[in-house]
Amino acid sequence: MQIISKYTEYFSLFPKIITAFSLICSFMATPVVAKGLMEMSLEELMTLQVTSAAKAPTSLLKTSAAIYVITQEDIRRSGANSIPELLKMVPGMNVAQLDSNRWAISARGFSGQFANKLLVMIDGRSVYTPFFSGVLWDVQDLILAEIDRIEVIRGPGAALWGANAVNGIINIITRSVKETVGAQVTAWVGTEERAGLSLMQSSELGTNSYLRLTAKGFVRDDSRLNGADANDDMSMGRIGFRWDYTGYNWIGKTTGSFYQGQDGANYDRISHEGNYHHFVNDDTEVVGGHILTSWSRQLSNKSKLSFQLYFDDSHREEFPYDEDLQVVDAEFQHNYEFTPGHKLTWGGNIRTYFDDLTAHTHIFIDPPSDQYSLYSVFVQDDYPLLNNLILTLGSKFEHNDFTGWEVQPNGRLLWEVSETVSLWGAVSRAVRTPARYEATGQIVVALYPPGHELNSTSIPAIYNFRGSDDFKAEELTAYEFGLRSLLDEDFSIDISIFYNDYNKLRTGTDPESTIIVDEFGAYIELVGTANNDLEGETYGLEAAIEWQLTDDWKLVGSYSYMEMDFDFAGQLEAFLNSFYARHQGSLQSRLNLPHNIETDLWLTYTDEIAIQNQSEIWDLSVRLGWQPTPQWQLELIGQNLLHDHSKQLTSEIISMMSSEIERGVFLRGSYKF
Repeated sequence: MQIISKYTEYFSLFPKIITAFSLICSFMATPVVAKGLMEMSLEELMTLQVTSAAKAPTSLLKTSAAIYVITQEDIRRSGANSIPELLKMVPGMNVAQLDSNRWAISARGFSGQFANKLLVMIDGRSVYTPFFSGVLWDVQDLILAEIDRIEVIRGPGAALWGANAVNGIINIITRSVKETVGAQVTAWVGTEERAGLSLMQSSELGTNSYLRLTAKGFVRDDSRLNGADANDDMSMGRIGFRWDYTGYNWIGKTTGSFYQGQDGANYDRISHEGNYHHFVNDDTEVVGGHILTSWSRQLSNKSKLSFQLYFDDSHREEFPYDEDLQVVDAEFQHNYEFTPGHKLTWGGNIRTYFDDLTAHTHIFIDPPSDQYSLYSVFVQDDYPLLNNLILTLGSKFEHNDFTGWEVQPNGRLLWEVSETVSLWGAVSRAVRTPARYEATGQIVVALYPPGHELNSTSIPAIYNFRGSDDFKAEELTAYEFGLRSLLDEDFSIDISIFYNDYNKLRTGTDPESTIIVDEFGAYIELVGTANNDLEGETYGLEAAIEWQLTDDWKLVGSYSYMEMDFDFAGQLEAFLNSFYARHQGSLQSRLNLPHNIETDLWLTYTDEIAIQNQSEIWDLSVRLGWQPTPQWQLELIGQNLLHDHSKQLTSEIISMMSSEIERGVFLRGSYKF
């Protein structure tokens, strides 16, 4: 309650902070000359420096991983208004909207609201939630104009980034303050994106010192459920800053944010009473913030040292449980180049979680408060076997309080066939460490009414999944091969194939059954305890192309295919692990017309998900943009245009109800000064 009252006190000042910020922007704003539309040629894209695959700047063409970069141009031309929407363009990414504010996002299968094999970072800060080993996407929000790029790796990255970098990594990197000097105001109004306003002000404080202030607030309309409004609308407010310093010896950045919001959500409180299903609509209250500082020093022309420290504090009140979580993380890294092309990267990290969980319904946690740590060291060596053949060997040695030490090695080979073609291959091991509830909790997963194929009795059966101290880390051994090529100055292609061998995946023991009788009647309580008996393989192909047909017309496309080969022991086990679409595709047409008018069409396809009885989904987004002056940008955007409303995915947990996402249209305007 102390934390709640603390945040209540802070946010009673929230409207005043926003007002003060607006006045500051007005006084600090300085006129800037617009640089025009930021478009990158395909050749420039191939030489773009990325950092997620090697923890050091490396050109995209020389990166030995299945990496896709969402650039500033991609963000602007997409018509998206949130980070999850942007990820739909990445091949191999499973992206589905569950309701107005919840998303299911994963790479290479195993999707769901509580997807647990994907590492997500913002400026190097992990936004992992240890309660279920996943990401709460409703609070991962930035002003899109402050994002420099989003680097998405499909496949393991655990040798450098550690636990949970199993099937992929999403690294959201914000722009340097110097690049955004000036002010920008963006506002939007529409049917689903009901209304919003964002402010961004960047100024030079002095020699080599820059500060950016940001503020954003929006309201999102509700979706549809059972033929009526779902009452799952969302409102969110956020303020933040970034301070950059470039000195003679040190380069550093410090970021911070503070947010508060409310999400509507629908739940099915299952019980043996009445018809077993009891509809509940409730508001989820979210509040939190972070502070991060990162510094690096060039010790010599061959040696560089970096440090990073951050603190994250979040509070969440929702129907099943309340959660307070604090995270403290410290990391250092050293890069050394022995000879041109021979680079050594090594470092260490320690992260400590402090949580306090209050269970309300369908969830049980013991102890309710806990502290646990993760610490590691890593090393990676890039060695040129030949001038155009680079071998990368490395490993992460990581300790967690649930399973002890885990070793996550990888080996990669890159062949630069020419200045425009590269081939690469990799063998990697990664682990997914247990979530808090898998070790010390219990959650209601399913209800089987009388006559169900899994319940031959005359009374209902409720299945509970119980954690275990003996639950081990899930393991992946991945084999990957890729081709990246700029076929000519107007056409590029990126192809990856993979084979993933999984062991010790989460399952439950054969449930123990107990007949319970109370004032509402009798039911069977089934309790399965967490174990690691599932194993199997996935394999597939991912491809991305960019084709500049003319100076004014570009096509951007992606396609992915995946198969899963598992010997599931039962229907529930199959249901909880089989959320994936065999085929997925995306095609964007970006056409520039006279008078600074842009027309963008984005067609997406998601194959059926048989285990959910989810039919295939075709959808279309349209963006019409106009830049009447260098300062003004106006956009009319339509989303989900092929359906009045449609369900994209059902949550894997029976109590979390999904709804139907509606067609939406909104008008967005931006002004730079």
